[in-house]
Amino acid sequence: MKKKGKAASSLLVGLGLLVMLGACSSKTTGGGATTAEGNKPAAKEGNVAAASDWAEKNGLNKTETTDELYAKAKGEGKVVVYSQSSRIKDVKATFEAKYPGVKVEAFNMSTNDIVEKVIREQGAGIYNADVIFVKDAIGAVTTELTTKKLVHKYIPKDLSDKMVEPYKSKSSGLVPYFSLRAIFYNTDVYKTSPITNWWDLTQPEWKGKVLLNDPIDSADMMDLFLAMVQHSDEMKQAYKDKFGKDIVLNGTENAAYEFIKQFLKNDPVLMKSSDEVVEAVGVSTQGKPPIGIGASSKLRDVIEKKLSIAATYDVKPKISVVGPSYLYVADKAPNVNAAKLMIRYMAGEADGKADGFKPFNVMGSWSTRIDNGRTDQPAIDKLSVWDYDSDYFYKNFVKFREFWLKMQ
Repeated sequence: MKKKGKAASSLLVGLGLLVMLGACSSKTTGGGATTAEGNKPAAKEGNVAAASDWAEKNGLNKTETTDELYAKAKGEGKVVVYSQSSRIKDVKATFEAKYPGVKVEAFNMSTNDIVEKVIREQGAGIYNADVIFVKDAIGAVTTELTTKKLVHKYIPKDLSDKMVEPYKSKSSGLVPYFSLRAIFYNTDVYKTSPITNWWDLTQPEWKGKVLLNDPIDSADMMDLFLAMVQHSDEMKQAYKDKFGKDIVLNGTENAAYEFIKQFLKNDPVLMKSSDEVVEAVGVSTQGKPPIGIGASSKLRDVIEKKLSIAATYDVKPKISVVGPSYLYVADKAPNVNAAKLMIRYMAGEADGKADGFKPFNVMGSWSTRIDNGRTDQPAIDKLSVWDYDSDYFYKNFVKFREFWLKMQ
């Protein structure tokens, strides 16, 4: 395995800090208890109940019109957004133009940094954020924020009526879209994808020719490998589909860990970002380009950067695991009406046409609504993907991390 650039291991450091912060917050003399699992401290029941009361009192279970919310939001004057996407700057510009009198204070951070910041601030009694825009990051958001009511669901009915399951009624927050970790190939050299089975990447012809983000630094990449481990029976069948025989494990626990072991022996190149991955794959002057595994939403760069790339949507046993992006109202949000207005705006509003969704409605991202998705990529119900299991990922990321590091 080759590494390009200096590994920061910020994901591991950050998750370790989250565990520490959670453990500190769970120490109590009567209102709460610590669970048997060392990395899942229980929240104080009284605090959770109070947070739930706050959410109900502030109408997070109601559907209000945009005009009603705007009238109240103007009295608040601003909305503070912690965002995992730099595209929030585009949302800020159009939101302020549409809703004069409501300023947007947008902070672009990693999901890991957002989780840490929310825990620290609310633990100190500071309630600064209104909207939290994140991915789940190995289940950390669900475990450390959602379950403990540091953030709240807000999915008004006139939006949910347009959404597909599980996002319509079974999601912890409003998911306007999801993306994937996709396999990219160079379209100047390959007319169709040369990869049709994940086990292809363990073969000699791809030795040193597969680029990806290091999962130790990328929660999305780790989520993909964790999904493989969770569905190791499917990885086992994919091996048989590829080689025509049953897999023989070589000191590993299951077919997914065997895949990871063989994949690492094939010297993949670890890059610092998905931007680097897709650019290296898509430069059209290459004679024998590599294969890349990166964020599917980077397909939006194809025209702008003149990249000759495409993503493959026919891979056994599954393309990938879904990576939902969540919108939440922060607990005790000081500008709660502006927060609700912003979430509606970023979700496309009732008609699906609001400019707040446009920066995210790009190639390689899939709307969770039936009325505003793209038609130039596979439909959401045609994607062969694994569901996101935050509980499983959170409980198993340490085990995977130790295996990955051991194999290096």
